[in-house]
Amino acid sequence: MSTNTSAPSRWTSSLAKEFAVGITGIMLVLFLFVHMAGNLLIFAGAETFNAYPEKLRSMGALFWAARIGLIAAFVIHMSLAASLAKASRKARTNRYESQQYVGRKSPATRFMILTGIIVLCYLILHLWQFTLSSHEGARATLGGEEQGLYGVVWNTFANPGWSLLYIFALCAVASHLSHAIASVVVTLGVLSDKNTAKADIAARLIALVLFVGFASVPVYILFKTFTGGAG
Repeated sequence: MSTNTSAPSRWTSSLAKEFAVGITGIMLVLFLFVHMAGNLLIFAGAETFNAYPEKLRSMGALFWAARIGLIAAFVIHMSLAASLAKASRKARTNRYESQQYVGRKSPATRFMILTGIIVLCYLILHLWQFTLSSHEGARATLGGEEQGLYGVVWNTFANPGWSLLYIFALCAVASHLSHAIASVVVTLGVLSDKNTAKADIAARLIALVLFVGFASVPVYILFKTFTGGAG
């Protein structure tokens, strides 16, 4: 009796987790586009770039509510995704999933957890470098003048090592998104399983746009630095 009643419960629980992972994933993707738009302001110069975070901070409680909501979405997304991955690994031992099916999975699908961990580790480092660190002093100084966050970002990415690490992390983000977005739209019922191929193409395009947008900043700074146009 207990076995019969627990199976539907497990299915419902799994479906609820997938739904939550999908919704939080959408929230995080939307944040990435907003964050990318803010990053691209660096091409407009220090004044415009620094005005963007100042505008956000001026929103006060609303800004902090958005931050807390984003952190909550990230924690929920990571914890539930890990729970689903654990359940999936257990399911591979039963008769409902063959080794042939596992072999057909794309690298992006097989390494979802790994790329997610890479993204998490870099996110912590990213917050420490740009959000939690001081925007004054030597790290913020360009041409003998303090440039605030603009200077911090410029001096960080003028170092090839940091730029390459950032681009490597972006590769992990793009790989993660290339599968995750398609999985989300299928899970939420936006598209049927038959249209998964189209969702995959759309997901890869979105991942590519985000990768190019974010990567353009360190590439631009490195180019300007090594051609004598720093800052």
